Amino acid sequence: MSICASAAKPGIRARAACGLLAVWMAGCGSSTSNPPAAPPIAARPDVIVTLNGGRHDCLVALYNEALGSTVPCDDVVRFVRDELRVASGSVYDIRTIATADPAEMNQVAGSLNGAGYRFIGGPHAPSTP
Repeated sequence: MSICASAAKPGIRARAACGLLAVWMAGCGSSTSNPPAAPPIAARPDVIVTLNGGRHDCLVALYNEALGSTVPCDDVVRFVRDELRVASGSVYDIRTIATADPAEMNQVAGSLNGAGYRFIGGPHAPSTP
């Protein structure tokens, strides 16, 4: 039996207090829904790196390029910085063709992050072969 229900003839103040208590307690508890995904940090990436899992190399292209250049995945940072002349702090996205090794993907992302490039983040559709 609740405190509010146990009072024989609660006065107006007691009823109001019980009502406020009920409203206040309704907000307690954990949320059952998942938090929303973080939004992307930009509308589009400056550079797209596509890992080819079958060939173990990377296709690197500016966002507005229809075709990119195939480079060894260990050379992505040098290529982005020196050949494409993309400034540190720019935004990149990583995509895959075929099944890419997660360790290789993490290595490429880590080297780009280490060079000051930022992953676009947020939900986006993966590329298809």
